[in-house]
Amino acid sequence: MRFPVFSTCLSVGLLVGVLLSSGVSAQEPVEGLEFLLEVGEAIKASPCWSAEYRQEYLAPGMTLGDEVSGQVWIAWPDQALFEAGRPAQRTMGLDGRTVRLLDYEVLSCDEHTLTDDEWARVPLAAVLDPSRALERFSVLGLDERGFALEPYATEGVERVEVKLAKNGLPADVVIIDPQGATNRLVFTGWKRSKPPNGGWLPEPPDEIECAADLSSMSQR
Repeated sequence: MRFPVFSTCLSVGLLVGVLLSSGVSAQEPVEGLEFLLEVGEAIKASPCWSAEYRQEYLAPGMTLGDEVSGQVWIAWPDQALFEAGRPAQRTMGLDGRTVRLLDYEVLSCDEHTLTDDEWARVPLAAVLDPSRALERFSVLGLDERGFALEPYATEGVERVEVKLAKNGLPADVVIIDPQGATNRLVFTGWKRSKPPNGGWLPEPPDEIECAADLSSMSQR
């Protein structure tokens, strides 16, 4: 299972793409920027949103990949929770700069606090702060109400493509990593919601011990 959106270890810049502040100043018009801004305005229209999602991961050179589905909750400025499977088999939560991964199948829980440098390299940070996005990413236009982000320098991703639904929320997100692996998320049924029960960081059951500072994330 590969969780979406926080790309240091997950190659997920969702995403969710997703949450951003308004107010970008650029000397020249940037193609696709209007849609980048539209996502932020749509997200901020409600304290919390939820949707169903389907995720497909394709390894480099493959035509068939792993698929999972589940539910996601997001809230501006930097909170998200993904639950994969029904009932949930794996969850990933983001609260501020803290990421927690909980896997009920292998009974593991890992938590990591992103450094400033790690956070700056995550595509999610680009949509949170469009002015900084213009410093690290090229913002490009896409057909059908969308935009793409391409890093100027080598980052955790090669390209992120986001297409919007009519309500301005993400409908289709594709993350391509430097090795050519593709992570695609399709979101349906966005609705105003309450934050998930128990908070944004999933609480492990008594039989699972949560290890802080996931080394594999801090090294990427």
